[in-house]
Amino acid sequence: MALVIAIPAWAARPYRGGAVATAHPMASEAALRMLDKGGNAVDAAVAAAFTLAVVGPYHSGLGGGGFALVHDAKTGTTQVLDFREVAPKGATRDMYVKDGKVVPGLSTDGATSVAVPGAVAGYLELLEKHGKLPRAVVLQPAIEAATKGFWVSPKYQQIATLRRDCLRQDPEASRIFLAKNDQGEPDVPPIGYLVRQPELARTLQTLAKSGPKPFYSGPLAQAMVDTVKAGGGLLTLEDLAAFKTRAHEPLEGSYRGYRILTMPPPSAGGLAVLQVLGAMERLRPKGLDYRNPEDLHLYVEAVRRVYVDRVKYLGDPAFVKIPMESLTSSGYIADLAGGIDPKKATPSASLLPPMEGANDSTLKKPGTWYDSPAAPGQTPAQPPSPEKKNTTHISVIDKDGGAVALTTTVNYAFGSCVVAKGTGVLLNDQMDDFAARPGVPNAYGLVTGEANSIAPGKVPLSSMSPTLVFSRDDPKKVMLAVGSPGGSTIPTTVIQVISNIVDAGMDVSRAVGAGRLHHQYLPDELWVDRWGLEPATQAALEAKGHKIRRQETWGDAEAVYSDPKTNLRYPASDPRNEGAGLGQN
Repeated sequence: MALVIAIPAWAARPYRGGAVATAHPMASEAALRMLDKGGNAVDAAVAAAFTLAVVGPYHSGLGGGGFALVHDAKTGTTQVLDFREVAPKGATRDMYVKDGKVVPGLSTDGATSVAVPGAVAGYLELLEKHGKLPRAVVLQPAIEAATKGFWVSPKYQQIATLRRDCLRQDPEASRIFLAKNDQGEPDVPPIGYLVRQPELARTLQTLAKSGPKPFYSGPLAQAMVDTVKAGGGLLTLEDLAAFKTRAHEPLEGSYRGYRILTMPPPSAGGLAVLQVLGAMERLRPKGLDYRNPEDLHLYVEAVRRVYVDRVKYLGDPAFVKIPMESLTSSGYIADLAGGIDPKKATPSASLLPPMEGANDSTLKKPGTWYDSPAAPGQTPAQPPSPEKKNTTHISVIDKDGGAVALTTTVNYAFGSCVVAKGTGVLLNDQMDDFAARPGVPNAYGLVTGEANSIAPGKVPLSSMSPTLVFSRDDPKKVMLAVGSPGGSTIPTTVIQVISNIVDAGMDVSRAVGAGRLHHQYLPDELWVDRWGLEPATQAALEAKGHKIRRQETWGDAEAVYSDPKTNLRYPASDPRNEGAGLGQN
């Protein structure tokens, strides 16, 4: 077992200028257009984000929110912008609970699931403060995509199939994102069908001309409020006018000499990234052997414990006192690592007993993957399809070394399935990221505690983990920009990409494409994707007491690697999906 010092990157295509990776080719092309026009990483990332709002409505949109890390190569500084949605002022702690139980669908489908959107404010603030190009130039690719349309791909079709019934409930969403079948009913469009969004194009033109103000206090705001109110939701003009982005200091750590900056709370993901990597460095100071069962066992046990911390401590820092200094301290990481039994898996319930409300009947909700074994002749319930866990990530490093890691979302696939009439704006269902009832799983299977309960103006806890890794020789020079969608699996995807590069010496394409493992405390299961483990390795982990559940795939890691020695840049888009990595020659 040896620590890899030189990190090869030659399997991915190198670029001498800037490079970008996103989840859709049209978004990557939009970003590249900005770089070619003399724009920087922020111009490219914002152009990609607005374009993704058009061509990837199943994972992001103007009605969503997100996080961004922005690194300025000239000053060597990195800033964090939090533009995640917040709960409306009319929200209450138990708004999704009736007769002591969470009402299925209220926090995921329809107007009742909508939080105050922050994406427009965030994207345009990033551009104003850090970009170089005019707003109209940066939004032009998105306007063109909305006007001319984009064709339905297998990914679009797959996700629309999962959310078809939800989309059918909203006339605007049904009209825009579905197509009439032979029976005249709105249905999933065939591959190649052209989706045009003229209303969204007009909205984007308004933003290009006037900035965010019409979205938060003008006619666009009124249209969103009227649509949500008609569906029984809580969004008001006061909520929109009061929305503010939030600046934070990045969460800082290191792994084997590489400085890491990542997202602080209200993300739980950044803390998980630093805690797990810190524990693994302590447990295996000379490096990890790729797919060694002993090392994998330690990794899984570290992740299990980190997700316990998520339940116990994490929420919106404006509402909850989080002991961050303690949770990131070397002593705490040492205790976390020291509590791991190298010979056997620790039952999750022994680390933190399920909370009140998280009894057998709530952890095994009918129709979900927590169901008890099926009766004879019935098909057992399966985990939520990873395709429903939708968010998206953009990574950019420009020719000067400036970098952006931006993760943005409407939460569930196609968000709430509600489009504000006349605007083309698809609204989020971010309210599901709160603990509707502490101890009860949300749509991602995550159990969170009282710290993440619903309150007016509160930001729901997130797993999004946009991350920057810096060169060992120059801690102000970005080596890797990385992030992923995937709900609760986001932090472990980011952790594994970093480890694949630093420990296994993989090029960035292999690093994002390698098989993945995931644990999240509850359910007490080790998820393994189809490329995750060989039979002998799986058997060795099962012998240690890990309950393994096979999943097809999850995540969509988007990364750009900048070689510290040559300054060549290598973009990589997860081969599990339909994205693209592009760059300047």
